[in-house]
Amino acid sequence: MSEPGDPENSRKGKGERTAAAILDAAETHFARQGYHGTSLRNIANSAGLQEPGIYNHFASKEAIYAAVLHRILDPVGSALSRHLAEAHSLPEMIELPGLLMDLLVAQPNLAPLLQRALREEAGLPGNTVLHRWLARLFNEGMAAASAVSEEQYLERERMAINLLAIFNAATGYFVSGPAFALLEAGDPWDRQNLARQKQLLHRMMRAMMVS
Repeated sequence: MSEPGDPENSRKGKGERTAAAILDAAETHFARQGYHGTSLRNIANSAGLQEPGIYNHFASKEAIYAAVLHRILDPVGSALSRHLAEAHSLPEMIELPGLLMDLLVAQPNLAPLLQRALREEAGLPGNTVLHRWLARLFNEGMAAASAVSEEQYLERERMAINLLAIFNAATGYFVSGPAFALLEAGDPWDRQNLARQKQLLHRMMRAMMVS
């Protein structure tokens, strides 16, 4: 067993920091340019590495992309799952979009990564990772909504449309900067605009659950 200060621990710590730097750089590039628009050279340059150095940590661009998505999606999914598991009333369920907005604010790259991964063709790593993540949350959301909805027999298709509408309204808001500028509506990251969006999503969720 290695001890603190041992060369083995030092090498391991440096390797972990380098891998994290690669993922940080890749996350930014994938969010801005998408999977196809990002090269290993882009990632290496931003991480302060030579391109071959990436292979000491990741086998391929696909592996980096999957790792980026898992790193950002898993904590968000856990937070949403906890809320759904603890939502035993309609008011608690209606707070879900507000939580999603808070998570998106805390992770500025999350919304563009989600939007881009959703548009990928089947078979790409981001598509696979995201679809599994969404499927799990969708099933949890369906179960929670069914338990607290005022409509006991809300059909699956309608619930799917409702949940997807909330998801798209929340994530789409954060990639609408050009539209905000065109409409002279200010900055989507402005505190007042964020509050307005949360209020809108709250009203949407309530209408979907009680109508």
